[in-house]
Amino acid sequence: MANTPPATEGQTASPLVDTPAAAPTVEEPVPAVEAPAVPAEATPSPSPTPKPASVPPASDPTSETDAERAESVDTVDPKGVPERKASPVSPNGHGRAASLGYAPSVSRRSVLTNADGQTIGGSTFINGAGTTGPSATAEHNESLHQRAASADAVLTDEQKARITKNGAKGNKQLAKIIRTEAKTEKKALNIAVKELAELQKIQKTAVKRETKAQSAYNKTLSTFQKHEAEFLAARSKYEASQSLLTTTTDALEISRNNAKETTASMQDKSQEVDGLRKMFSVDEKEREVKMVELTGKPTTSSRWSIMG
Repeated sequence: MANTPPATEGQTASPLVDTPAAAPTVEEPVPAVEAPAVPAEATPSPSPTPKPASVPPASDPTSETDAERAESVDTVDPKGVPERKASPVSPNGHGRAASLGYAPSVSRRSVLTNADGQTIGGSTFINGAGTTGPSATAEHNESLHQRAASADAVLTDEQKARITKNGAKGNKQLAKIIRTEAKTEKKALNIAVKELAELQKIQKTAVKRETKAQSAYNKTLSTFQKHEAEFLAARSKYEASQSLLTTTTDALEISRNNAKETTASMQDKSQEVDGLRKMFSVDEKEREVKMVELTGKPTTSSRWSIMG
C-alpha cells in the first residue's frame, strides 16, 4: 500500500524505481497523449472558423480548375476545328450543324411552270401548306415504334393516361395552328386573285391602246399609200407621211409588245391562280382529314371557302 503512491509518483517522475511498474506506466501515458488530443478537438479552435476564410483559397483552386478546363478546351479545340472543316453538313465550319432535311426544303422549286418551261415563283403557298400535306409529315421510322412499344410495356396506366392527356393538349395546339394557317392561305389566295384582277385591268387598257394604235396605223398607212401615188407631185407630203408612219409604227410595236407582255404575265398569273386553287382544294381535303384525326370533329365547309 505504501509502495503504491511512489509507483504513481514514479509514473509521473521516472520509471527508474520499478521497471515492471514503469512498463504499464509507459502504456498509460499513450492514452494520456490521446487525451490532450481530445481536448484539442474539444477546444473549438476550428469552431471560431476563421479557417472558412480558407474558402477564398478554395475559390482559387476552382479558378485553377477553370484554367485547367480552359486548357483542356484548348486541347480539344484544335481537334474540333478539323472536325468542323471536315463536316459536310456545315461547309463554313461555323455554328450549329444544319439539318439534313432543311436544305432540300429551302431549295424545293415550284411545281408550276410557264409556257417557256421556266418555274413560276408564285407566292408563299405555291408548294402547299406548311402544316399539312406530305412535306409536313414525318417519315415512318420503325425504331420509334419499337421504342414506343417497349416503353408502353413498362409504363403504368396512370402514366399512359397522363401522356395521352398531354398529347391531346398538343393536338389542340396543332389544330389551332392549322386553322390559323388556313386563314393565312385563304388570304394569300385572295391576294393572288386580286393581282390577277389588276393584271386584267391593265390588259384591258393595253388592248384599248392597241386598238387605237392599230386604227391610227391603218389611217396612216392609207394616207401614206395615197401620198406615195402622188409622190412626184407632192414630195413633201410623202416625206411627212413617211415620218408619221415611222412614229406610229414605233407606237404600235411598243403597244403591241406591252400588250403581249401583259398577256404573258396574265397567263403566268392564271397558271399560278389555277395551281393555287388546286393546291388549296387538296390542302383543304388533307386539312379536313387532319382536323378529324386531331379533334374528332369535322370542320364547317364555309370556313375554308375561297370567296369568304
